[in-house]
Amino acid sequence: MRSKESFFQVIICVVLLLSVMSVTGCGIAGGPRLRPSTHACGDSRGRFHDAESVGQHNYSSFLGEHDGVVYTARGGCIDIGHLRIAADNVYFLNKKVSRHLEKGRTAFTYKLNADPSIYHVSVIYPAGFQSLPESEQQRIINEISPELAQYFTWQMISWHEVITWFGYKVAGVIPQFVSAFSWEDPYSNLVGTRLGAEAISMKGYSFNDAMTYCLDTELERLGSVSADQAYAASKSMEGQWYKDTILGVKVLLRSFDLGCDSDKCVTPSLVPGACPGAQPLCYPVPQLTTAQKYGFGIALQIEPREYMRGKYLAVLYPYGDRGWVTPSVDMPILLNYIRHQAADWGYQIAANTCDTTFEHEKTVAAKDRTKTAY
Repeated sequence: MRSKESFFQVIICVVLLLSVMSVTGCGIAGGPRLRPSTHACGDSRGRFHDAESVGQHNYSSFLGEHDGVVYTARGGCIDIGHLRIAADNVYFLNKKVSRHLEKGRTAFTYKLNADPSIYHVSVIYPAGFQSLPESEQQRIINEISPELAQYFTWQMISWHEVITWFGYKVAGVIPQFVSAFSWEDPYSNLVGTRLGAEAISMKGYSFNDAMTYCLDTELERLGSVSADQAYAASKSMEGQWYKDTILGVKVLLRSFDLGCDSDKCVTPSLVPGACPGAQPLCYPVPQLTTAQKYGFGIALQIEPREYMRGKYLAVLYPYGDRGWVTPSVDMPILLNYIRHQAADWGYQIAANTCDTTFEHEKTVAAKDRTKTAY
């Protein structure tokens, strides 16, 4: 049974979400609306669904859709809320990126509606791009914008996992450490970024209809099981992947696999014996391949604005001189630190996590380079 503390946390979260939504409509600063998410622990049967009960995707409203967890043979637990959040941000950022590139802008910002951090994008256009026919410029922009939207979304939602690990609380009161890097989060986030781009590519369909189709197809590809089987699979890992305590659920298995290792892929965590013979379907993380092919230089930096930013900045800047975060350089450093911290605290670490190790001297040396690297 969930504790009274957990119950009141849920009530506070709902009240805050409804308050924000009533003021902002679809979301904050014109971005995607806020969505609830969950964890995949088997303490509650109600959070598990089969593929047929997740409903229609709805970018603007909660009507017609259901979130929760679906278990799949090849992708493990899929947090549908996390997946939809990622997909919606890809859709939103695709439009935003396209608009800025069409205007020839060399810098712009974006953010996740629930987090304070601001993401700064710098663009160097290839030589002669502005001299190309307008139709050719537009063709290239249409080709690279979805890729950039995927990359920016992936970095943003991955950063959310980092700041919640270091203690960030939504609205300053709602703790999220319990689900930071929970075993289903990175893979669910990645699947969402992929489906968002797939939905964008389906010309002639609304984003909602395209996402509904893509989600149905993906769950079939991954081998979704019934809600009862999903609940049983998660419940079988009680005491190993999670445990129920007097203060609520404690997630024991954490996945720090953000594609920072050599394979640049994310591996899902499959429940042993849930679907005998099933092999995990690994997906690559978003890259900037197409933009680089056309000669674009893209740099992304994060401006930390969390009240507890000193905790992670101390890891990156042990001798002071604290500045912004460059994900391509700093994420492996932080993941290495977090993974060792998780092991020290007694958490289990899912297979195929980031295997990059940095000695203290290498960490410091990394901060001596120019922060904006194209």
